[in-house]
Amino acid sequence: MGKGRPEGKFQLLRYFSIASGIALLVMTLVVVWAYYKEEVADEVQSAEERNSMLAQTFSNVIWPQFGGYLAREDGFKTAPAETRRLRATLAVMAKRVPVTKIKIYHPSGIAVYSSDDDEIGEDRASNPLFVAALRGKPVSEFTMRGERSPSEDEIETSDVVSSYIPIADDAGRVQAVFELYSDVSDAVGRIRHDALRLLLGLIALFAALYGVLLLIVANADTILQRQYRELKENEAKIQAANLALRESEEAAASASRAKTEFLSSMSHELRTPMNAILGFGQLLLSEPGAPLGAQRARFVEQILKAGRHLLELINEVLDLARIEAGKLVLSVEPVSVYGVMRECVPLVQNLAHERGVKVEAGAAEADGYVMADYMRLKQSLLNLLSNAIKYNHRGGSVSVRVRPAGERVRISVADTGPGIPAARQAEIFRPFHRLAHNAAEVEGTGIGLALTRNFVAAMGGDIGFDSELGRGTTFWIELARAREPLAAAAGPAPALEAQPAAGPAAAPTLLYIEDNPANVLLMAEIARRMSLGFLTAHNAELGIDLARTRRPDVIVMDINLPQMSGYEALVQLKQHAATAAIPVMALSANAMEKDVARGLAAGFVRYHTKPIDVEQMVASIRQVLERK
Repeated sequence: MGKGRPEGKFQLLRYFSIASGIALLVMTLVVVWAYYKEEVADEVQSAEERNSMLAQTFSNVIWPQFGGYLAREDGFKTAPAETRRLRATLAVMAKRVPVTKIKIYHPSGIAVYSSDDDEIGEDRASNPLFVAALRGKPVSEFTMRGERSPSEDEIETSDVVSSYIPIADDAGRVQAVFELYSDVSDAVGRIRHDALRLLLGLIALFAALYGVLLLIVANADTILQRQYRELKENEAKIQAANLALRESEEAAASASRAKTEFLSSMSHELRTPMNAILGFGQLLLSEPGAPLGAQRARFVEQILKAGRHLLELINEVLDLARIEAGKLVLSVEPVSVYGVMRECVPLVQNLAHERGVKVEAGAAEADGYVMADYMRLKQSLLNLLSNAIKYNHRGGSVSVRVRPAGERVRISVADTGPGIPAARQAEIFRPFHRLAHNAAEVEGTGIGLALTRNFVAAMGGDIGFDSELGRGTTFWIELARAREPLAAAAGPAPALEAQPAAGPAAAPTLLYIEDNPANVLLMAEIARRMSLGFLTAHNAELGIDLARTRRPDVIVMDINLPQMSGYEALVQLKQHAATAAIPVMALSANAMEKDVARGLAAGFVRYHTKPIDVEQMVASIRQVLERK
């Protein structure tokens, strides 16, 4: 047995008996009270309908004789004989109807007649029920015996329904308001008696049910006690099994991390010799002084082709390793879909020409900007385009379309290939898995779609496909729509290297290291307005070389760059004598407080977050240049 629990019975029976008893009692009272209120409401409604009929009957009889008298507010003062005649007439009519009191009000609210002489002349103009009746709708109130009537402000000696009934002429104007009192004590008494009988019946029923439930719970309490003892006896075994399971999971996770780290390390190591192979191969093929023969040129072309294919495999394996290790870094910001399409379509035209496939980009049907990482969106679209071309037939076509999808934008790539069998569609995003019957004849790694799915998911989007055998396949990507960035509205993009303004001294120069063309256009426009020379580089390596050779006055750099990050680039800039004194500002989509603190601690003189505040950026650049 556990230390914190003494041997003994569970408290289930006690707790259940208290809780269920209270619940049943409350349920009984609620049911009876609801029944009582509903029956009383029905009786009040019936009394109101009865009083409305009686009031109309009374008015039809007395109005021809006493209409003029009732139309005057002071008729009861000036014509007492008429008052007596009216009382006698109504007394005769009221003998056989269940009405205890009759009042007639002038539209001004003055009681021009009442069965009780003391109430003649009372003013009810402010009475809420009288005001409601003047609007043409009968209203009633119910007052129980011994309660004070809200409208009459007096203690009732019986259960009474008082109804205010408007009497209108043919034009719909209210000529008078009748107030009829109906004694409903007998009916309400019957309702109370029935409610009491219902209460006693429910108590008897629920008491029987309560007893049965107690027997069931007592039996369950006994069973739980036995199972608790068995559970405590097996607790040590269960804990040992859980410990072994955790150790197995940790071992599996460790093996997975080791595999990922190995793939990442090997991919990096393979890139250097592959760059040498491809570089020297291109030199051999393009050497003007010693041209190769046709046969050797074909050999070198095969070397380059195989090398590029292997480099593509290395890059994809590296990306896959980063994703599995949770180290994939994205810079999600507004990206022009059409800008990405304009770059991707020409890149696959050679492949399409070789295979006799036509590639076309459709007209725009949606906003041209989405929230994405520029490089990863480009890589994803290239993967879809190359697959659509490679798994197509000669004379086929590939079309790219962009259309709205609610708050998102859908980019679709459709081909006229053989399609994907329904039985194998679940395997389409599996890494290193290729479904085509001629997969051995088609270059590829089998990683592209798996990477694309992970890239799209990391950017907050969705990916899917529709396929029909013999008709082709359409892959689509959906990403959140983004507003057009400021750079797109600034007019034609300036040259990547702007000339400084003329003057006695050269203008300061700004170097911007950024891989997103839209952001480059924006910074170029800022530099132009500040009359600064402008340099740009799309990766950290090129930016470092440019900084060492051109010596800019200030550097603005993104953090999430391809290959080398902004932090790694900052370290290299500070370590080189030619660039150590150049102030470096960070401009990144990493906008958390810890990101800003880390950037300033690393040595950035300023840390700005995207989306950019142009005025703040201009002010910061000026301050940095003035201090320099």
